[in-house]
Amino acid sequence: MPTTFPMAPATPPPFDADELISVVVPLYNEAQSVRTLAGQIVEVMETHGFRYELILVNDGSADQTWGHISALAAANPHIIGLDLAGNYGQTLGLRAGFEQAQGSIVVAMDGDLQHDPAYLPEFVRLIRAGYDMVGGAKSKRPEGFLKTLISNGAHNIISRLSGVKLEYFGATYKAYRRYLLTNVEMLGDAHRFLGALVARKGVRYIEFPIEIRAREFGTSNYGLNKVFKVIVDLLILRFTVVYARKPFRLFGVLGILSLLIGGALTSGFLVAAVFFGLNISARFPMEFIFSLFLIMGGIFLLSFGVLAEIGTYTYFARRNRRPYVLRHLAHHAAGAPAAAPVPMPAAAAAIK
Repeated sequence: MPTTFPMAPATPPPFDADELISVVVPLYNEAQSVRTLAGQIVEVMETHGFRYELILVNDGSADQTWGHISALAAANPHIIGLDLAGNYGQTLGLRAGFEQAQGSIVVAMDGDLQHDPAYLPEFVRLIRAGYDMVGGAKSKRPEGFLKTLISNGAHNIISRLSGVKLEYFGATYKAYRRYLLTNVEMLGDAHRFLGALVARKGVRYIEFPIEIRAREFGTSNYGLNKVFKVIVDLLILRFTVVYARKPFRLFGVLGILSLLIGGALTSGFLVAAVFFGLNISARFPMEFIFSLFLIMGGIFLLSFGVLAEIGTYTYFARRNRRPYVLRHLAHHAAGAPAAAPVPMPAAAAAIK
């Protein structure tokens, strides 16, 4: 059963049964899985009569992933291929797909066959029921005890830092109403925290349990060596969620506190030296230097806060800059006869 939250819609709003659904899949060295995955997605979408587009993003793969994507796009008018000029990482791969997507419902998923397309109708159903975001919370995953322990700890920390109560933050497999993704700045490894970034106050979201399939090809890119990167990203998440658009509130408060404490200490030392004969250099040299340091630090923080505020204004005023380069765009040739849906490979048929 889905996990519900207080922000569930009171009454399901009307929906357009013919609305476009965009499925976005970033791929890196997935030549062995891309055709199988595309076949499974197409079969599910066609079976349920959805109007859809499948956006396959090649994130600088060193194998034949792009060759397969371009062939799929040429054969099926529902498939669009994006070839990024380099390996930008999963976050920017998703961002490129989101910016290309035209659907009012956008579903993101991984390209390694661990996310089962059979769940797509449930994502769509819950979005149409009135939710802004729907997440897949893993019911179980083929991983060891240590990774599970670290993952659960990270989710608890993310929840506390972001103020968003989700069972599973890290999964790419989520569905969004398009308007949630319009103003989300995805840089670095922000895909890990995308749910936390969009599930703010007033956003209606829900999760339902899904099973993560074992990886069929290749090896996972996620290991214990990424734990430290996640910790750093958590600090960035806190800043992004709370202070990204108002940095002066953070640096200004710290700067004022530093000035007040430093000013009070310095004044106390000077008053004691002038009126009570205190020999600062003999008795409290380091304390006096520290009080001066607090004053200088406060001035620096206030100045940095002002510069950060100006930089934030400039950044959000010029949002048309893309942090990635698109090499090729592949789609069904205009005027060509529409091809039949991508044939489902034997591997896909076996899971039916």
